[in-house]
Amino acid sequence: MKRILAVSLAAVLGGCTATGLDFNLPLDIAGNGKPETRTLTGSIGSAKAPILRQLRSIQIQNLLDGETHRLRISKTSGGIRVREPGGCIWTRSHDWFAPSDSFARCGSSKNWHTAQARVTRDGSLFPLRIGNTAIYERRAVSWNGKRSARRTTCVVEDTVEVLRPGKRPIPTFVVACTDGRVTRTTWYAPRQGPIAYREVGRHRHIRDAWLRLD
Repeated sequence: MKRILAVSLAAVLGGCTATGLDFNLPLDIAGNGKPETRTLTGSIGSAKAPILRQLRSIQIQNLLDGETHRLRISKTSGGIRVREPGGCIWTRSHDWFAPSDSFARCGSSKNWHTAQARVTRDGSLFPLRIGNTAIYERRAVSWNGKRSARRTTCVVEDTVEVLRPGKRPIPTFVVACTDGRVTRTTWYAPRQGPIAYREVGRHRHIRDAWLRLD
């Protein structure tokens, strides 16, 4: 899966007391870019199919610097298009966990700021349940003809409740996707989609981490 916001993060999600809406989160997470979570206290709903095409935008907060942003989402014939505040635009199928099949004006790479790709999938994560696995193959061509092939493996690893300021704890599935270079983890709620996201590169460098506010 492609990046969501090229953010450099570094903050602190401190202690909290969570009973319904009665908890207060400073902002961070001890610098590891993970959302504040707790063990699932009840059942979790079924996530039978992706819901991204029902969304128009999501408001997110950078988990390390506290800044807020809004991702704009629109439908395409084959899935969704997402516009980031910095101007980067990318598309993918309605499956949130799939790698992007195009992106434009993204990042600072001379060769790979804009590209098109063909993505295929083996297996399925949906309906989400612990242990489900999907493998995505992406063959991409950059704006200047460079070629790249990469395999991404996604696994449903866990279920936890994510804690957010002013909101009830929300049950989520924890889905981790890795291509050998970058690991992208999403905390995904059955009826709301992505609630938190973390992207870690080589040497445990946190490339991106955010918490959804709406």
